[in-house]
Amino acid sequence: MKVPPVSICVLPLLCVAVALSGCDILSQQKREEENAIKNTVDCQYSGERLLVRFDRDEVRVLMPDSSRMYLYRMPSSRGVLYTNGEFELLGKGTDITFGPVGDTGKLECKPYSVDDKEQRKEDRKGLREQRAI
Repeated sequence: MKVPPVSICVLPLLCVAVALSGCDILSQQKREEENAIKNTVDCQYSGERLLVRFDRDEVRVLMPDSSRMYLYRMPSSRGVLYTNGEFELLGKGTDITFGPVGDTGKLECKPYSVDDKEQRKEDRKGLREQRAI
């Protein structure tokens, strides 16, 4: 079977288009990751580290054992309240209380930092897993 010359010219253009769309996807993923970092705080809870990520009407919490917890925004007269019925988080930014409903404690939080390369790699894995669910 003879291949028409036009299809030979289209193949390289198709390859370039696919490669460029791959670059755009990687760029978008990097922007999303940077936004996630901006909305994440690094906290101490009962002597252990956890990450809290604020996202529109929910909060995603990466627990010390790498499990994930989702808390949803609820109306409250006490400030910004997020809960899943079992746990609750009250506050915003680095001023946060967290714990089982009715038994929350103040968290020691700071803006999330990506200075430690190994810690950042571990945290990225946890944040990606949070988005996957």
